[in-house]
Amino acid sequence: MKRWAVWVAVCAIITIGVAVAGADEPELDPLLELLVEQGVITMEQALAVQAEYDRRSEAARAPAVVPPPPKPVPEAIPSQVAEAAPEEKKTDKWYDRIDFKGDIRLRGEFFKVDGISDNDRRARFRARIRPGIYTNITDWMKVGLQIRSGDPNDPVSDNSSFDGGFSLIPISISEGFAQFDIARPFDLTLGKFDPKKKWVVTDMQWDDDVTVEGAMEEFSFGPLKVDFYQYILEEDKETRDAYLLGGQVYGKFGSDSLGDFTVGAGYDSWVRPQMVADLTLNGDLKGNRVTNLLDDNDQLISDFEIANAFVTWSWKKSEKWPLKFSLFGYVNTGAQGLGKDYDTGYFIRYQVGDYKKKGQMMFRASRYYSEPDALFYVFAQSDTTMASDVDGYRFDFRLGYVKKSYFNVTWYHTKPVYSIFPTMDRLQVDYIIAF
Repeated sequence: MKRWAVWVAVCAIITIGVAVAGADEPELDPLLELLVEQGVITMEQALAVQAEYDRRSEAARAPAVVPPPPKPVPEAIPSQVAEAAPEEKKTDKWYDRIDFKGDIRLRGEFFKVDGISDNDRRARFRARIRPGIYTNITDWMKVGLQIRSGDPNDPVSDNSSFDGGFSLIPISISEGFAQFDIARPFDLTLGKFDPKKKWVVTDMQWDDDVTVEGAMEEFSFGPLKVDFYQYILEEDKETRDAYLLGGQVYGKFGSDSLGDFTVGAGYDSWVRPQMVADLTLNGDLKGNRVTNLLDDNDQLISDFEIANAFVTWSWKKSEKWPLKFSLFGYVNTGAQGLGKDYDTGYFIRYQVGDYKKKGQMMFRASRYYSEPDALFYVFAQSDTTMASDVDGYRFDFRLGYVKKSYFNVTWYHTKPVYSIFPTMDRLQVDYIIAF
């Protein structure tokens, strides 16, 4: 009995020891056990592989850790952005500085004048073409070049009539100038240019198609502006040249409620104008006929020292129906007394509306009155056909069509103040396209 008791106690101790030892030892994968039994790997190597496998399995079963959201980046201040990454300054190409502009005018024209034809009527169709290019060479220098249709010997008309059996339309250089902004208040223009864009003048005194040759200086002092000009009229190698010297001063002022006012005065001195009159009388210069007074030898009776004063008013409070009014007075201080006044003139124009947009309308009425020697004939309004000797009226209606184009209807009713010419009625129907 004692021997059996001892064996039972020994077996129990061995069983407990084996159980405890097995509890500490991890369970091997069957494949690892087989490799250990075959002697391919040792028990230590099998346990190391099993432990690595268990670690990876636990990591795969663990919940994913979501990283915290990134902190918001404060909005950069524009100046800081500019400092951090300065942009390269754009350099304008030469072709970016070129401005192409001009216009095409198609016209039907109808006259009623006693003796002009068998039935006292005449009709013709005409075109005016004026393309040009303008560019700023530098910040202080601008140049321009323009060509126009029309007779190159006619300074007061760019029109070409539809006649001559489809003959070609003559084209001439009408502008070629350089403009210098030398200093802030001073501007100088040299060459052949359109002065009406730079000074205050009426179409009765200076036809819309005239471009001058010479120089013009402009001085600006706040609302005050002073212009001087020197225009060459005729060069003669055998005697002194003919030219025009002049200037004007005017100021601009006003308010939103009262409108804008321009008030000023000017003076023109024509030096040796007889040279120009001779060109017209000889047929070398076309356009206006000589309407100034001549003696028996076709010599101008008067000198031309013309003073003028003017006031203009514009009111633009209504975008659709702006108003504009102009009044100019002229007196030729060089006119000779002939027992009658031949030296004064005036111009009045009233305008309402605009024509820059489709469907907009403009109405304009003008009054022309010039005694024969109040103005020098050569560059005066050509459509009245009376030049410096005119008593007439003009009425315009303009209708905006599409962008930069409009219809225009103009009626002139004129008669001379002194000369014996018949009354004229002239109707013009135009379509103008600007580009």
